[in-house]
Amino acid sequence: MLLARRIPRLYGRLDHLSGIIAAVDATATRTSEQIFAAEKALIQIQIEWEHFVRGLILDSATGQFENGSGPIISRSHPGLRSREAVAHRLIGTYRNRQFEPDWYLPAQAIDASMRLDVSNFSQIAAELGVTPWPIDELRHVRNFIAHKSKRSALSVRGTGIVGAYANIDVLDAALQYGPGGTKRYIEWINFSKGAAARLVA
Repeated sequence: MLLARRIPRLYGRLDHLSGIIAAVDATATRTSEQIFAAEKALIQIQIEWEHFVRGLILDSATGQFENGSGPIISRSHPGLRSREAVAHRLIGTYRNRQFEPDWYLPAQAIDASMRLDVSNFSQIAAELGVTPWPIDELRHVRNFIAHKSKRSALSVRGTGIVGAYANIDVLDAALQYGPGGTKRYIEWINFSKGAAARLVA
């Protein structure tokens, strides 16, 4: 099977979420329900990315997938045949951890692919190791929406998308134009799509 088979679902989900946010963006007077829906969509964008990265790395270790360079295997664990088996083996490689890594954090995802010794490790490390990580802003936005606290507020301010003394409105920040001349939420989605395509190429 091709790793690229996961791309249509990811793109479809991201396009759906983009449509929800765009509809709210086009509304002059937003209701609390619309704002909630848009914020929920922002959270879901990161969740979709996290699920994609998890699936990509676990699938890569099953020996049942290939990319443009050919079959992908786990060189150290060739007997793993399912995501469940791979996840169990991965967790077993951690000394003081009982759960899977935080897949949305590039360093932890790269480390997981190294622990599983997948043959596409260099491709994963090169793509996820980009600095600065363009969708790191999204992670902090998601955390603030889900857990409004002083810590999450400081994290959002630290990204530079909200002024140091301005009231924090993460939806407004997501709807503003980023450095690339595109609205931030669209930049996050476009980057996710591009990175996903390169990861499975």
